[in-house]
Amino acid sequence: MKTRLFITSFYLMLTIGGAMASNLDRSVDFFQKLDKNHMELVEQFYDKEVVFQDPVHKLNGLSAVLAYYEGLYKNVEAIRFEYLKKLEDKDTVVLAWRMFLKTPNFENGKEITVDGTSVITFGGKEGKAISHRDYFDMGEFVYERIPVLRTIISYIKGRMAGK
Repeated sequence: MKTRLFITSFYLMLTIGGAMASNLDRSVDFFQKLDKNHMELVEQFYDKEVVFQDPVHKLNGLSAVLAYYEGLYKNVEAIRFEYLKKLEDKDTVVLAWRMFLKTPNFENGKEITVDGTSVITFGGKEGKAISHRDYFDMGEFVYERIPVLRTIISYIKGRMAGK
């Protein structure tokens, strides 16, 4: 019953004055509400034929994206996004964000921050997200948090900077 009420509330929030909320509002709302207890939102946001890509993955189809989010959020203790820029042009949304993430997998459970950008295109029969590409620095997010790799990356960056 709670899930059905939540889903109904979610759709009610998407309508403003009887019209569907903008794709920008839908995107921000999706990422603010998504957590390991609300994976049903993935199916409401993404088209069945969605293509999702980030620096590590290229996923095709809703089931692959759902499995990705389930694995990603499994150990997340807290996550939130601060939006630095939000743009919408026709069927495309661009979100420049700062993610605040707390998980036992990084930095001994301390909150980390990562900046990135999402480009999401909407379409298909239901007007859902058909393409989602995330851009972020994997070094900042993962590699530089591993002591051995941090040393190597710092050395490489220094060499590239002429030091």
